[in-house]
Amino acid sequence: MKSYQKINNLTGFALFGVAVFVYWMTMEPTLSFWDCGEFIAASFKMQVGHQPGAPLFLMIGKLFSLLAIGNTAKIAYWMNFSSVIFSAATVMFLYWTITRIASKLYDPDKKSITDTLAIVATGIVGALSFTFSDTFWFSAVEAEVYSLSILFTALVFWAILKWESNLNDRWLVLIAFIIGLSIGAHLLSLLAIPAVVLVYYFKKTDKISLTGIVKALAVSGLIWAAVQFVIIQYFVLIAAKFDMFFVNSLGLNFGSGALFFFILLIGLIAFGIHYSVKHKLYNLNLGMICLTFVVFGFSSYFLIIIRANAKPSLNLSNPDNALSLYGYLGRTNYGQTPLLYGQTFDAQTTDVKEKGIEYAKGKDKYVVSGKSLEAVYDKNILFPRTYSNKPEHVNFYKQWLNIADGQTPSFAQNLSFFASYQMGFMYWRYFLWNFAGRQNDAQGQGNFMEGNWITGIKAIDAIRLGNQDHLPLSITDNEGHNKFYGMPLLLGIAGLIFLYRKNKKDTLIVTTLFVFTGLAIIVYLNQDPLQVRERDYAYVGSFYAFTIFIGFGVLAIRELLSRLNTPKLALVAATVTGLLAAPVIMGMQGWDEHDRSGKTTALEWASNYLNSCAPNAILFTNADNDTFPLWYAQEVEGIRTDVRVVNLQYLSDHSYIDQMKKQMNQSAPLPIKMTEDQYRKGSREYMPYVDYGFTDSVELKDLLAVLTSDDKADKVELSGGPDNFLPTKNFKLTVDVKQVVQTNTVAAKDQGKIVPVMKWSFNKNFAGKADLAMIDILVNNNWERPVYFGTSLSKDTYIGLDKYLYLEGYAYRLLPLKTDTVITEQQRSDQTNSDVMYVNLMQKFSLKGFKGSKYMDPESRRIAQSTLSFANTLASNLYLEGKTDKARNVMAMSIKDLPLKNYSIEDTLTKLQTVQNLYLINDIKQANLMAKETLDYLDQELAYIASMEPNRWDAYSRNIQVGFYVMNGLAELTAAKKQTELNKLINEVSKRIEQRFS
Repeated sequence: MKSYQKINNLTGFALFGVAVFVYWMTMEPTLSFWDCGEFIAASFKMQVGHQPGAPLFLMIGKLFSLLAIGNTAKIAYWMNFSSVIFSAATVMFLYWTITRIASKLYDPDKKSITDTLAIVATGIVGALSFTFSDTFWFSAVEAEVYSLSILFTALVFWAILKWESNLNDRWLVLIAFIIGLSIGAHLLSLLAIPAVVLVYYFKKTDKISLTGIVKALAVSGLIWAAVQFVIIQYFVLIAAKFDMFFVNSLGLNFGSGALFFFILLIGLIAFGIHYSVKHKLYNLNLGMICLTFVVFGFSSYFLIIIRANAKPSLNLSNPDNALSLYGYLGRTNYGQTPLLYGQTFDAQTTDVKEKGIEYAKGKDKYVVSGKSLEAVYDKNILFPRTYSNKPEHVNFYKQWLNIADGQTPSFAQNLSFFASYQMGFMYWRYFLWNFAGRQNDAQGQGNFMEGNWITGIKAIDAIRLGNQDHLPLSITDNEGHNKFYGMPLLLGIAGLIFLYRKNKKDTLIVTTLFVFTGLAIIVYLNQDPLQVRERDYAYVGSFYAFTIFIGFGVLAIRELLSRLNTPKLALVAATVTGLLAAPVIMGMQGWDEHDRSGKTTALEWASNYLNSCAPNAILFTNADNDTFPLWYAQEVEGIRTDVRVVNLQYLSDHSYIDQMKKQMNQSAPLPIKMTEDQYRKGSREYMPYVDYGFTDSVELKDLLAVLTSDDKADKVELSGGPDNFLPTKNFKLTVDVKQVVQTNTVAAKDQGKIVPVMKWSFNKNFAGKADLAMIDILVNNNWERPVYFGTSLSKDTYIGLDKYLYLEGYAYRLLPLKTDTVITEQQRSDQTNSDVMYVNLMQKFSLKGFKGSKYMDPESRRIAQSTLSFANTLASNLYLEGKTDKARNVMAMSIKDLPLKNYSIEDTLTKLQTVQNLYLINDIKQANLMAKETLDYLDQELAYIASMEPNRWDAYSRNIQVGFYVMNGLAELTAAKKQTELNKLINEVSKRIEQRFS
């Protein structure tokens, strides 16, 4: 027994070392995309990130950041390393979990050395399979909460198995503490509660029954609800109610009521513990102690309130009191999603019900901020899965379910969408990525060539995806093209069957963990379609559970081979087979797309984005990758802190507007003149357009006065009461030409191009609070600070200013220059402030990361393509302006520094533009080379599509159209430049492919 424990412990530590080595070797050395930038920035300066926060993760991240020893460029490195440690520890505890379950299959007194080695082999194969699983590996090499979250899940499950082995209830207290702590990272570990309760039930019950299992799961649901809602939310809500009473009724300071409630809570828990001890009520005592430790772990959220009151640069939602913390924890910024009963996508609002009064913190008391409203719809359904009325979502529902226009989705169609899309596409696809194989790393939205699961076995894959012969480069040359041949999946199924035969209880426990950390999340989230990114990271706990079954696949193979060979030989063969069938092939196939060593594209993108702006600029951006990398660059590495980044998604929040009115680093307060009462929560959230018959454009400052007026004549009756409205869509802004020149907004030599009055049409049917704040800035800025808009913003975000926007890098600058009355989206993207953009691109930008990265992830590729597109636009405009040498320099830089590989047919559009520019500057050789490479790529891509069954061609209509458009463009360019042979080849290829489609 002791020798087994020693071997088991040493092997666990060895696997920890292996995992550390793998993840450290593939770790991103600096900033990553998505939420990482925000997390690192918030952790480094102890700031408040987006709802619902991750205070424990921030505190641990702060500790790891100290390893940088003052070198801010290394902060991200060491925070990424924290995920390496968390993930490696998860692998270690997974190994010990598997060996604990496996050891129960053998009599301790009769366990042979071969049995011991079999248990160890089972744990190794299962743990290493998780080590190299796609989803887990992705989070293990960047500073995200999911690595810490799954570690807590692993600890909880391991701890309940330790309790099972010795029945020491201190393990239950530890579990309670871990669950409390995990709230400060992510709520994933709460989903391990059903598995924990089942272990408890099976151990404590002599007679197991189906009814007993159902009751145990019901109890686990109550425990989960108690933590999820009572402790996390209602405790805070009750504290907020106490605080409102103490402040508004008793006249005491903010926080006094909340403090009283927490003292009262502590007193009640202490009394409960004392009472249980005095009356020898063991279970009550255990429950109260566990509650104490859950609350103790949850107390990490005091960090959020403490730091919110310190008013740091990042202070999203400003949860500086119990009431705002309640909204913060409830993710109120993300809206509500119907779960069991709700509207269909074509439902119309018939009424708006008032649910209650909303309050917000005022100057000296809590004040009414509005009403809590709930829309009433004319069409509702049980278990609504097709509820979103966003136009793009409605079109997706109709296409996915073949719903005709005017048809309301039935209950059966809702279930079909749940089964085929939410379960099939948004869960099982991810599951099979990890254990069967992956087509490529392109984000899938339901077509046949992007982001699907595969096996690598052509006959099987062809059933779903069409012809698998002569696959195109967009699939085979993609780093995410992983062929596991379904072997990890089959090994896991074999392990599941084996364990079920040997130990039905543990099989049910692991299956419960698998279901509740995977499929149950799908039911709860009720995701709408067209997500901005792949969401596989949410189900990593489920993949963790399945690798337990993969480990037991070794014992299944051993049992089978034992009938043919000696036990020792069977064990060796089973272990080798298990290693090759799962972790080895997973590691070999997955290494290239997980190797982020040397990758710096996110940091360079952020730096270049900020360096696109003139000093002291105001930059309007989108959320996620349009903002978070910029926050990191400014808050951590101190890059261009003079630029004020304004996230338009957050600008509708009153607390965010408060932040914008304050100094932030080297950025002066924004020129917002509205008072707090004019943009407080609940006011001016939705100001509809009501045509007042104005025939001329309205001056922006006069419009602002109407929109912020408290006069009843300037308001209309809305569902929530009277509120302001938009009386016209025709805006104008009188331009002080002298001021524009003095502030160097426009060079003196271009003074004649300045318009005395800017006129434009607002492009929405309502104005929100973010629009109101933007109008306030435009009115009061008086051209003192440069104003920029991100290039990735949606068209309506520009509030109709498109024709006055000029590209200067990764951002458009607002310039009062004469232009056409009407401008298309393409024309807007073609407008450049050429001389300024040339300096930015050639002197201020760093593009080394694109070619220095071993792996270009989809987001890096998107940025690389947009960079090449912007460079093409600049070069083309420089050429038209007679600045051929500068155009030539831009194109030379593009060819030298930017990746030119085509990952999709869409990429060839940019290459067509590049070929055109190369011909313009008379670089015939490079133009011909790129034209030929583009043609070859299109040839094999379109040939593959043509080889599919004709009934699949409609799914590729966009690719087919773009492909022929680019080939026709290449034919025209080569003909104009008299490149006879190349032109002939292009026409031959185009004709051949066209014949195949016809």
